[in-house]
Amino acid sequence: MADLLLNRPWLMVAVLVLGIALGAWLGSRVRRFWMRRQLARRWSRARRGEESPFTVRADYLVERQGVRAVVEVKTGAVADPSSRGTRRQILEYAWVYGVTEVYLFDADAQRLHSIGVPTMAGGAVPAPWMVRPVIVAFAIGVVFGALAIWWLMR
Repeated sequence: MADLLLNRPWLMVAVLVLGIALGAWLGSRVRRFWMRRQLARRWSRARRGEESPFTVRADYLVERQGVRAVVEVKTGAVADPSSRGTRRQILEYAWVYGVTEVYLFDADAQRLHSIGVPTMAGGAVPAPWMVRPVIVAFAIGVVFGALAIWWLMR
């Protein structure tokens, strides 16, 4: 068997590539398993914390030069863009209405603040618990390929 591998180096490469492919497949399966497990936990926790349905309605939905935006009107201390609840509400509006621009109008000071809303176009950075199992599974595939070559060369 070792002579077969030594006389045909492409076979050794093929076994190694097969091991890497197996590792990639195993990595994707492990990643999907971990994602499903985490989502199941989140949904379970969310169901326990749910109280009642609610409606999200912005103060104004405006459009200028083909760009839609949400304008939220506030007074007092919550009219400050650094207010935690206001920021959370603005992000919720951006997500629900599918806009990239949100404005906060301070009715007391008669000021319009443009609020930057992060977009998910680039995609979120995967959480470490999603990346590690994929790397481990890929490494297992590489080790499997190397062991297969070693076993065939004995």
